[in-house]
Amino acid sequence: MGKTQIEILERDGKYISAPKGISMLPMIKGGRDAALVVKLSSPPKRYDLVMYARTEDVGVIHRVIRFKNGEYIICGDNCWQLEHVKPEQIYGIVTEFSHKGKWYKIDNRLYRIYVHLWVDLLFIKRPVFRLRDKLKRKFKK
Repeated sequence: MGKTQIEILERDGKYISAPKGISMLPMIKGGRDAALVVKLSSPPKRYDLVMYARTEDVGVIHRVIRFKNGEYIICGDNCWQLEHVKPEQIYGIVTEFSHKGKWYKIDNRLYRIYVHLWVDLLFIKRPVFRLRDKLKRKFKK
């Protein structure tokens, strides 16, 4: 999400993002899935999937874990590192996403169960994913 995408979001109120990378696996796979991002009209809440600017030219879609001390604590579904994001860095919220060619709204019951599992069990997921990443680095060498 660079300047152009932000301009489209500001102008049209929505933007279809084609995420890259693996940070939102298993929900969104880069190069295969997409996300409909709608311009932010109210502050994000826990479990929301938001699009924010990490830098001026790098945008990211990750999940809100909580709001603390004036910042959002955000994490990708396939990540263990928590990110601290200021409210002014957040431009939109995902309202629908495609997975393997089928579109889902964020009020879908199965999606809501998935979200609660990933966020509510973060205390288990973080050490497991951290160990996974350490082992990957060790065996790559």
